[in-house]
Amino acid sequence: MRVLYVEDDESARVLLSKRLAPEGIEVVCAESGQVGIELLRRERFDALILDIMMPGIDGFQVGRTARKEGLNTQIPILFLTAHPRALQESQAKSLQPVASITKPFKMEKILSALRELVPSKKP
Repeated sequence: MRVLYVEDDESARVLLSKRLAPEGIEVVCAESGQVGIELLRRERFDALILDIMMPGIDGFQVGRTARKEGLNTQIPILFLTAHPRALQESQAKSLQPVASITKPFKMEKILSALRELVPSKKP
């Protein structure tokens, strides 16, 4: 499984990448929403893991851009947030299929969500 992880916190990117690699998940990281969109335009991914609150282009905007530009209209999205109120159901529902996890999280929650969102490529 190959996922794009868009997160402005470098330590979070490193931690998630290192923890998912032994599970057979290739994690490509982007440090901003803009970089994430550029990667989506050039490469294919099985799922997106998006931090919601980032400076500039936020996770919702990355997800909407992926859908609107037809970059991958059905790519599953896993939202991560330290601020549960930031995850507005109406915004998330418009980007189906999606799941969300509140930070701090346990790695098993990430793996479980990815297995549900991308059942054909189980880690």
